Amino acid sequence: MLRITPNNSAEGASRYYDEGLSRQDYYAEKGEIIGNWGGKSAAQLNLSGEVTKDEFVSLCYNINPETGEQLTARNNDARRVGYDFTFSVPKSISIAYGITGDQDILNSFRSAVSETMQHLEEEAATRVRKNGQDTDRQTGNLVWGEFIHTTSRPVDDVPDCHLHAHCFAFNSTYDEQEGQWKAAQFGQIKADAPYYEAYFNSLLADKLQKAGYQLERNQRDFELAGVSRETIDKFSRRTTEIEKLAAEKEITNAKALDSLGSKTRENKLKGLSTDELRQIWLDR
Repeated sequence: MLRITPNNSAEGASRYYDEGLSRQDYYAEKGEIIGNWGGKSAAQLNLSGEVTKDEFVSLCYNINPETGEQLTARNNDARRVGYDFTFSVPKSISIAYGITGDQDILNSFRSAVSETMQHLEEEAATRVRKNGQDTDRQTGNLVWGEFIHTTSRPVDDVPDCHLHAHCFAFNSTYDEQEGQWKAAQFGQIKADAPYYEAYFNSLLADKLQKAGYQLERNQRDFELAGVSRETIDKFSRRTTEIEKLAAEKEITNAKALDSLGSKTRENKLKGLSTDELRQIWLDR
């Protein structure tokens, strides 16, 4: 599954590393896999390896982390900071990884995410307005921070297995013809989201099968063969919680459902170790 969500607040985005209650801080918790830089633009900005707070916050405020100078021309309160590309595996895959910790699952997932992001990066573009022009130019480069997480928001103080990745792509791209950093055009990438979701699902399925897992196709994507619907439902408590509340409020709109989820989530639990969580999941 792939969801693409815009972020229009530099201040909000900058709190990824500061506020424990914010959605942004959820990305940067060091208890899970540390974020890494990705994209062709990352190398141009001398960004590599682990994402640091200073680097991330600089880009949130449209500052070149290496030089300290403003990155793109537009720098007002209405500026779009970037887009969150959220990749999630089918629930049965999350359960298998949560309980077994099989690195083949994690490696397959991370590889599928990376290849999908590199593929959609090819479609990156920027506006061309010089000399009376009104077109878009393909640049083929972006910069993003990739953060992998393995659990959902808790229900009754305990999170479920939920293997997913947030790739936060900043609203900047390098226009080689004009020799400058400019705001990126994500419109076509967003429009092609169903294609990129299918591309990601295909990659993930192929890699898991090569690792020895048997899969069963369904209408949306696939699940691990032999994992019952009953088991999947036992580890989908957050979804069930939101769906129940939505039914009570008669909410059906997709954006309204997303908003409902953000308004009703509990804080991410920090008191349980991986071994303790795994035992809870095994008992369930």
